[in-house]
Amino acid sequence: MTKPKIVSFLPYLPNKQRIIFSRNREPSSIEVISLSPDVTEDEACKTVVGSTVILASPLGHRITRKILVAAQGVKLVQFGSVGYANIDMQAATELKVPVANNPGFNAISVAEHAVMMMLVLLKHASYAHQGITQGKWLQRELAVSARQVWELNEKTLGLLGLGDIGKEVVKRARAFGPKIIYNKRNRLSAKEEDELGVEFRTFDQLLEESDILSIHVPLTDETRGMIGREEMAAMKQRAILVNTSRSEVVDEGALADILRDGRLSGAGIDVPRSIEKVGELQSRFNGIKNVMLTPHIAGATVGALHRWQVQWSDNVHRVLVGEQPLYLVNNV
Repeated sequence: MTKPKIVSFLPYLPNKQRIIFSRNREPSSIEVISLSPDVTEDEACKTVVGSTVILASPLGHRITRKILVAAQGVKLVQFGSVGYANIDMQAATELKVPVANNPGFNAISVAEHAVMMMLVLLKHASYAHQGITQGKWLQRELAVSARQVWELNEKTLGLLGLGDIGKEVVKRARAFGPKIIYNKRNRLSAKEEDELGVEFRTFDQLLEESDILSIHVPLTDETRGMIGREEMAAMKQRAILVNTSRSEVVDEGALADILRDGRLSGAGIDVPRSIEKVGELQSRFNGIKNVMLTPHIAGATVGALHRWQVQWSDNVHRVLVGEQPLYLVNNV
């Protein structure tokens, strides 16, 4: 009997993952092949021939139509991430290849990170810390003369997107006492809004009313470039922007310009990007006082990584034993 073949485009695949795939099988009964991120398309095509499952990542090789055609008969393309933009979805659907993402595993950790950023930026804590390490005591500048230190209490927190992560943000932020408004493509029911303690706003209203705008949307054609220079200009004077979704949702160059002009008072960014683009991020925001940049660690807590591993490997296991996969993002 031919072994099930799993081809991984994930940045890494621990050996113990083979055991998790196996469940009640012998690990040696499954073939697992890991490809490097810089593999060529032709090499990838040769490798995926006869595969049962392909593991994909937003930071790995793009799963092109050519690769999907070469993988004829593959039963699942499983993303290890919530995002799944790194695939030709039209081709996958036309070729009837099921594609699944890995939703919700990092909702708690990203929500905590977003709330942390809000508090740090409201208090100018990162800037104050840097000042002290440089021998500066910024109490007068921040808290006495300019009065730039704020509470989350009684502010208006706007959430762009209200999926798993957005809802976890709401649960945590409510303890601080802000008014919470949101916008999403499909509005919640009145009962759901009441239970969460949130109010719906149109996109334009969300920009105009939010003291803090926290972004929690997936990267799609609709959301790419969603927050550009014009949208930031429409935001409340001295508002704060927090992005823990994807870099392509926000025009970061425009954001840096508007922060330097003082139109917005702060920004927090924790989004995936290739190592080649880190220098670009640094140069854009270098010298801006109230900015908090983190290297895509919001969803990388110990708890989240455990849930990440268990959830997607469980879905792979379902396919290996002939069950229907969960979390499908295309209609096949």
